[in-house]
Amino acid sequence: MTKTKAEGRSMDTKEQEKIPRKLDILEAEFGPELTLVDEGGADSESRYQILRELDLAGRHYVVLRPPDSRDADAAVYRVTESEAGRHIEHVEDEIEWEEVADAIDELLINDES
Repeated sequence: MTKTKAEGRSMDTKEQEKIPRKLDILEAEFGPELTLVDEGGADSESRYQILRELDLAGRHYVVLRPPDSRDADAAVYRVTESEAGRHIEHVEDEIEWEEVADAIDELLINDES
């Protein structure tokens, strides 16, 4: 078990994995917006604004929102990579979604401090 000091106490590796890290991989590659293509058979493309990227427990997530809609809810996606390239998938597991939402809130709070 690896331990590091944070805020005056020791943190083991498992605790460290729960700490979200900001990423900018997609934004560096595509800019502030990207276009998603539906690979499920529908012939449609949709543009999205990249609001936030983060790493949580070794997984890459992105928060997207349609660029022309300030009132639209943002959606959380998991970013995966394979030999065929990068894929963006809906986070459908409720527990995983809650963990990512909490991590995003934590990043936002830290940004404000």
